[in-house]
Amino acid sequence: MLSWVLAHGIADTNLDAYADMLENFAWGQNWAWGSAKHPPLFAWITGAWFSVLPHLDASYHLLSYLNVALALLGVYQAVRAMGRPDLALPCALLLCLAFPYSTLAVKFNANAILLSVWPWVVLAWVRCVASQGRTAFFWSLGLGVLSALAMLGKYYSGVFLLAIFLSSLVSRNGRAWFGTYKPWLTLMVFGLCLGPHLQWLQDHDWVTLRYVGEQGGQEGVNWRMVLKFALAPIAYWVLPWLLCAWVYAPGTPSLWQRLRTWPLRLLRAWLPHGWDDTLFWIAMLPWAITLVFGISGFVELSMPWAIPIGYGFSLLWLRNLSHPGADLRAARPVLLKCFLAWCLLVLVVSPWYAWHQAQEGTPNHYLPRREAAKALLDNWQERYPDQPLRWVGGQWAESALLAFYGDPSVRVVPGVPNQFPATVTPLLNWQQQAGLLLCPLGPIDKPEPSNCEKDMRMWLSSQGQTPEAMELTVVSKGFRFPLHKPFAYIAFAYLPPAR
Repeated sequence: MLSWVLAHGIADTNLDAYADMLENFAWGQNWAWGSAKHPPLFAWITGAWFSVLPHLDASYHLLSYLNVALALLGVYQAVRAMGRPDLALPCALLLCLAFPYSTLAVKFNANAILLSVWPWVVLAWVRCVASQGRTAFFWSLGLGVLSALAMLGKYYSGVFLLAIFLSSLVSRNGRAWFGTYKPWLTLMVFGLCLGPHLQWLQDHDWVTLRYVGEQGGQEGVNWRMVLKFALAPIAYWVLPWLLCAWVYAPGTPSLWQRLRTWPLRLLRAWLPHGWDDTLFWIAMLPWAITLVFGISGFVELSMPWAIPIGYGFSLLWLRNLSHPGADLRAARPVLLKCFLAWCLLVLVVSPWYAWHQAQEGTPNHYLPRREAAKALLDNWQERYPDQPLRWVGGQWAESALLAFYGDPSVRVVPGVPNQFPATVTPLLNWQQQAGLLLCPLGPIDKPEPSNCEKDMRMWLSSQGQTPEAMELTVVSKGFRFPLHKPFAYIAFAYLPPAR
């Protein structure tokens, strides 16, 4: 966690280029039971985090990798609950090398939150099936609560919960579980916890579900994306997979013997131990079910959906390769050394990556969000000293930079306050509050095409106001920015009508 936070502090001068993390922050201002795009869990966490931590990129990166740490701890505990405490630490160490837990994890969003939630659901499910008496009662409650949290993280968790249901059916103990009160208590708690969110959806015309439906994409099957998603377990987990199959060789083979038998171990790592192999199904079904949905044309697949699916991959590999001939104790120091080398490599590469971004003139490296927020607030104070700024709208979600880097009391509005999607979580009495409509125009040397300026002018005219533009040119300065790359912004003030 610390190595990645430090590495991104060195390498990155901004949050993600698509403003997803700024969008999280904006949704987190509302503390609503939903939003126009996603269920609310990651927005709640972001809002709670920044009610305590300073509004810095480093704080956001710390949240991202604290989420990873919680995910790895969940995997560690779930493996122990499955009766393999000897594999718990190796499982976590291997996942540290997987891209969803390292490079991709820096973007905290609806996909990343599932990294930390899903393993704890698995832990609760394993404990719930195996326990009796009072312990079973409390694990049943916990499974219901955690399953609801998974759904509040992203509706994609429905695939994961379906995988748990199907995995329960393949073993005798799992099938016997359905003959007890435990799964039904879990289902009741799950429904009660989701009740407020469902009520919110009903009150808002099922807006989030409609958004999910609109992401279904084009007619027909996108076979290119199906192929990419089919290869996701290898593409995203290739480093730990290769390492695991290399290290866990039976006996004490020579270098040539280890290399010669490596391909066979790579294949064996993924194989099931019969149709009743619960571990295989719980590890592979989220990927397989998603792939089936994509092939059927029910959804158009997206690669970020693969981020949380690999929570059980390392355990499956280790279980398959840790046969009696494998020396588990000898392999652990090797994994620890590889893990420490990985953390060191991350730190060593980060200055080069920062230099490379700077020399290439990468727009997100030079994007002056902090400077733009300060310049906009200073300009507002100079022009309208008697009008406190209450809200900011315009281009979503880049407009949230004003609240995140400038004044966190300013409410971020998606678009304009009286139109969808802002009306989903409305700003009350916005007509009597001064606001700013912000349109980033991109780099001066390569402007980004956008209808934002035209739309904001038209909206202000519809409100009976004469659009007065604030045109700003802002540039990032300092030793990290050797090139001069100014960015343009245009903003318009909304002033409440005189009483």
